[in-house]
Amino acid sequence: MKLITNNPRFLNEKFRDIEVEYHDIEYLDVLKKVRDYVHENWEVVTHPLYGSVKPNETIYRSVVIRKNTELDVASINLISEAVGTFEKFRKNKEVPQWTDRVKDDFSVIDHDLLLNAIKRIL
Repeated sequence: MKLITNNPRFLNEKFRDIEVEYHDIEYLDVLKKVRDYVHENWEVVTHPLYGSVKPNETIYRSVVIRKNTELDVASINLISEAVGTFEKFRKNKEVPQWTDRVKDDFSVIDHDLLLNAIKRIL
């Protein structure tokens, strides 16, 4: 499995059976990177829009994927819908220029939500 993330809180994180793939990119680019993997027979394990923070409010996103033997149609649909949802929210309102303290709060939220999801996976 892989964790695709733009959250620096995961940089030094080590998981059993999950490789952390950190990228210094925007939220939408994380979703697009996951989409690229899905088209290479990877399956989405954690929902790309988890939590109650709207896509146009936060700057961090992390998604766990796992290698599959064939193209997973459900994952294609899920990640495509996530990209569409992000674009819809972003069209209505851009992400504010958050202070470092707020950015850190969003980083903690993303990190904690993913850690809880990973505990269920492993």
